[in-house]
Amino acid sequence: MATLRVLHLGVPGTLGPLDDAAATLTADRTFSVVTVESAAVAHEEYDSQPFECIVIEPTEEIDVLGFITEVHEQDPHLPVLLFTDPESVDLIGKALAAGATDYVPRTETDSQYELLATRIESSVSYAGEKHSADPWRQSTSAISQLYGVTNQSELSFEEKLDRALDIGAAELGYPVAYAMRLEEGTLEVLSVAGDHDDITVGMTSALSDNYCQLVVNETEPVGISNAATNEALAELTPYSELGLQCYVGAPIMLDDEVYGSLCFAGREPRDPQLIEAQKLTVKTLAQWVGYELERSEREKELKRQIERLEEFTSVVSHDLRNPLNVAQGRLDLAQAECESPHLETVADAMDRMEDIIEDTLTLAREGQTVDDKEPIEIHELVDDCWDVVESDASELRVVDEFTAHGDRNRLSHVFENLFRNAIEHSDSPVTIRVGLQNVMHTSTRAPSSGTFSFFVEDDGPGVPEGRRESVFDAGETTRTNGTGFGLSIVKQITEAHGWEVELTESFDGGARFEFTNVR
Repeated sequence: MATLRVLHLGVPGTLGPLDDAAATLTADRTFSVVTVESAAVAHEEYDSQPFECIVIEPTEEIDVLGFITEVHEQDPHLPVLLFTDPESVDLIGKALAAGATDYVPRTETDSQYELLATRIESSVSYAGEKHSADPWRQSTSAISQLYGVTNQSELSFEEKLDRALDIGAAELGYPVAYAMRLEEGTLEVLSVAGDHDDITVGMTSALSDNYCQLVVNETEPVGISNAATNEALAELTPYSELGLQCYVGAPIMLDDEVYGSLCFAGREPRDPQLIEAQKLTVKTLAQWVGYELERSEREKELKRQIERLEEFTSVVSHDLRNPLNVAQGRLDLAQAECESPHLETVADAMDRMEDIIEDTLTLAREGQTVDDKEPIEIHELVDDCWDVVESDASELRVVDEFTAHGDRNRLSHVFENLFRNAIEHSDSPVTIRVGLQNVMHTSTRAPSSGTFSFFVEDDGPGVPEGRRESVFDAGETTRTNGTGFGLSIVKQITEAHGWEVELTESFDGGARFEFTNVR
């Protein structure tokens, strides 16, 4: 049994399942993986013992592009694979341009290790080969071009799909390529590349009468080298009417369900070994289509949510506020003409309605993702927020000075709401503290890179453990004159920044809000 020696630059333990995955694919190969966490140590390991392949799993500490360049200066033919999140589009494109042999998507599924094992074995087998007909070279070229397409954010999903089919057909050498969507046993053609006049966008066919049924049933790539030699396949429309003798297809997945299939076909038989080698490339192309489809669906849903949000804020800010203003004007006239405790009750109710409208609008607007962030000195921000809060005899103590990146206006809402929440829920003055979490106080500055945590806590009555999650729900309050939106606004703005917030208990038994994943 041959052993492939792999140098893994990344997180220890990540490639633990690699050997088991390889065992399910072949009994002829096993892997010996050495993991290091820095490029410097990787160079030392490579100099001390031979490796057939390097797998880079990017972290913030690794200069991926610099490392790839250095490796190829030393050994131009050594396969270097990038194992990373499919969302890291910019890095993937630059790494492939810098000379990375290929990219393997890091996902949450066990199949990622099978794919990685196959890619490692293939890259080692074809190391040093330059002929354009090699399946491995075809795959690398196709994937490199795909991520060039991904970087073109101005393209719609449909345009990207068209280009993916063009790239795949050209690199793999198929005269026709098409993508199909499956719905209730019927396949619909979404896009076509090539010169087959009988396959057109919008055309439908029964799943049971199509090669794609094999892909859907197995949820794995399927290759057909010569349909004419298989009686069952020869009866299906792709061969009997369209004359497609060879075929490679793979499932397009969306939300862990088969959305459809990506297909490459030709009118002449093909070498079975070549078909088999190309299945993995088509699988990668189909995965890419699935990622782009998921991204497109998220963008469409986000657009729909924004449109609904704009309609909602319009109704709240105009259709509700206008009659309220009329009522307030009439109330002012009534109070000028006569005195009545009933009018005071009406005035209080209207003030509360105004507060609810303001908080509702804030809640609706502040949940949108923060894209434009700036460095903010938090100690200066909280001082400004404290000045606008009616604090009575309560006290603010800034334990640490630190900088966070965000939207100053939105973060003002966070601190103002937390300060008011602490003061209004306590019968006596409170002391509120703001500082960094889990740090040695040898410096008053937050880390200059990476993420960190900070807290806002008080010595008030605190929140019972059973209510610490529900207090973030809109409308949740224990005060008779409260809107219940304050802490919900805090959570919305926090998550819009990419942070997380958790309510715990302070040392004094009060409320402690801990903010994590802060940059």
